[in-house]
Amino acid sequence: MKLNHIYNSSSEDMREIPDESVDLMVTSPPYNINISYGNKWENRKIVATKGQKYDDKMPEELYRLMLNNVLRESIRVLKPNGSMYLNMKNRMVKGNLISPNWVLDYLEKMHLKNIIIWQFDWGGSTNKRFASRYENIFFLTKNRDKWTFNLEDVMVPSVNYRPDRYKTQLKNPSDVWKIPLVSGNSVERTEHPAQYPEKMIERIIKVATNEGDVVLDPFMGSGTTALVSCRLKRKYIGYEIYPDYIDIAKKRLEQKIE
Repeated sequence: MKLNHIYNSSSEDMREIPDESVDLMVTSPPYNINISYGNKWENRKIVATKGQKYDDKMPEELYRLMLNNVLRESIRVLKPNGSMYLNMKNRMVKGNLISPNWVLDYLEKMHLKNIIIWQFDWGGSTNKRFASRYENIFFLTKNRDKWTFNLEDVMVPSVNYRPDRYKTQLKNPSDVWKIPLVSGNSVERTEHPAQYPEKMIERIIKVATNEGDVVLDPFMGSGTTALVSCRLKRKYIGYEIYPDYIDIAKKRLEQKIE
């Protein structure tokens, strides 16, 4: 197993990683929402191209089979006290809203502890239904009773702090996380079209691992998980099928954006 490395291959087969050798799996799989990433659109027409082309469109059966394979491998490589944080969203499929809860059918060997709501203020628009402003993060553990959960490392200020009732003005951040998307003018922004924020990954890595632990991201993308892992003195392993995205991740790691 090569640590601090991103493999340019599919995570459906993680033969490089031994059984029960990873402390945390955290990832955001492709949404499969029929969007052609890497293009600039105006009036529903492509007017320019930029970055790696990526068509987020697979037959639904193949998409679910792919994800099932990745999750099966992820469970295999997780340590007995390991955790999994899986970011997914609602999707419109053939005119109907589909909840991502179906993925839990592939995780029957895991123990669901939270369905975290990641809430943000902007995103795609629509005029025929209410605009979606949240995604789910499924938090699961391999062991029913024992797992790493460093709550003291991720506590947040309490708005209604009362010294006469509480020993500290910090509190559990709860299962609703209000964390902005990575905007076009953010210092974090790369050419990757679906980049998740460092603040979100930082909270997950802090609460679910300790220094020196190993973090796996089966869909590494722009390298956010790798970057934050290094910053927090953890080791990372990633998989990414697009070399251009691996190059973006390597560049971020070299710059070590603060």
